[in-house]
Amino acid sequence: QRCGRDFYGKVWRVKWVVFAVAATLSACIAAQSVETTCNADNWKDFIGQPEAAVHSALGNLRIVRTGEPITKDFNPNRLNAEIDGTGRVTRFACY
Repeated sequence: QRCGRDFYGKVWRVKWVVFAVAATLSACIAAQSVETTCNADNWKDFIGQPEAAVHSALGNLRIVRTGEPITKDFNPNRLNAEIDGTGRVTRFACY
């Protein structure tokens, strides 16, 4: 009986390790896919343009100005245009 208990204890430990690794990897894959849902890379041509240029061209957009507070709610479908102190677009990102 002692051998049986040791064997089953090892099996359960292996199952938990496999589960933990699978959960970690799936979280990494999910995080990678979330980053590109708003297609921020498609708007690179607007970088360096005045803020007014992005207002007329984009729908689901949040303007993020340097030094201004923003909400911390995460919306992977929302495109964020980061604006510098001179009123020009410096970056697009999904958050």
